[in-house]
Amino acid sequence: MKVLVLGGTGHLGANLVRALLGRGYQVRVLFHTVRSSEQARRHLSLKGLDLERVDGDLNESDSLARACDGVQVVYQAASYYPPHTIPLDVATGQALAETSHLLQAVRRASVDRFIFTSTLTTIGFPTRPGQLANEDCPFTTKYQKNPYLMAKIAMENEVLKAAREGLPAVVVNPTAFFGPYDSRPTSGTQILMIAKRQMPVYVDGPVNAIDVRDVAEGMIRAAEQGKVGERYILGNWNTTQNELNKLIARVAGVRAPLVPAPFAVARFLAKFGDWAFRTIIRKPAPVPGFFMEVLVHMQQYDCSKAIRELDYPRRPVEHAIRDALIWFRTNGYLSV
Repeated sequence: MKVLVLGGTGHLGANLVRALLGRGYQVRVLFHTVRSSEQARRHLSLKGLDLERVDGDLNESDSLARACDGVQVVYQAASYYPPHTIPLDVATGQALAETSHLLQAVRRASVDRFIFTSTLTTIGFPTRPGQLANEDCPFTTKYQKNPYLMAKIAMENEVLKAAREGLPAVVVNPTAFFGPYDSRPTSGTQILMIAKRQMPVYVDGPVNAIDVRDVAEGMIRAAEQGKVGERYILGNWNTTQNELNKLIARVAGVRAPLVPAPFAVARFLAKFGDWAFRTIIRKPAPVPGFFMEVLVHMQQYDCSKAIRELDYPRRPVEHAIRDALIWFRTNGYLSV
């Protein structure tokens, strides 16, 4: 069976490609044109793998049609997110345009399954105190102008609408995932900052963590046995940011961050930093101002539906952190 992976050079995508190859699938990966040394470095995450490369872009319908032609399953692990603070209508417009192009290509190819990787922030809050969030919790937010939050729910809604209209689409909602091949890095930033002793303060709160390789396996099982039109929370360990930081620090052999910062203060500083970079330095802030509003959407989750229907593996998160640190050291992100 031949499958297409979009986002194969990313953290999740690189692990998904390896899992698919290990299962004996023929894997085609959509590569974007390399425009920078950073992008070229990310492409090294797939170096040496036996896969088919196709060049294309989510903004180019024709290239997506060529990429989808002849495959049975399409995995979208590269859904849009705003890299920095931009107007809401720009973010949602770009997100919906890319999603529309891809859905059109998937329809034309008549694939057996389309697996769309959404995010944990589209899962709403439970109605009763002490209840864990699950797939039935509708999205809600106090931050209606947050470009990340609103772009993500717009895309997920578009995919679920397509599923109701007959597209064989399944949505997966991974929680915070960690592990090797995080070349950008994404979630690995937290690991690197703690390992380098660069995180003196943190914002505490609930979180669910999982090994990225277990997410990849869950996505494959979603294609094989997931129900069309459903969304599945792929998570594992319900904990807190404080406990997660302690685990990272213990595995890295350093001291854990000690000082929790109130959310309101952290949000103000993030917004101020965003403003200062845009107006004074005249370039995007390294941490987008909307990030803290995304962080507050992290919860503890009831993953029983995905566990029951997909039966994906859930190895200890400590293994993911250990292997991420090994990969970072091997590839020059951390001194050995």
